[in-house]
Amino acid sequence: MIRCVVVDDEPLALEIIETYLSQIKETTIIARFSDPVEAFTFLQSNSVDLLFLDLNMPVLNGME
Repeated sequence: MIRCVVVDDEPLALEIIETYLSQIKETTIIARFSDPVEAFTFLQSNSVDLLFLDLNMPVLNGME
């Protein structure tokens, strides 16, 4: 199983990505975040296989 995390500050984008991932039975979404700081904290102590990340977010962008 591919463990995924989705990070995006736009609710519609989160929903779209989750909809596509739900159609792939080899994936499971273990967390979703609209706040990049919360996602960063989560990723410090949790391992994931695949990260869907918005690059243009307030406070902390996807590249940081």
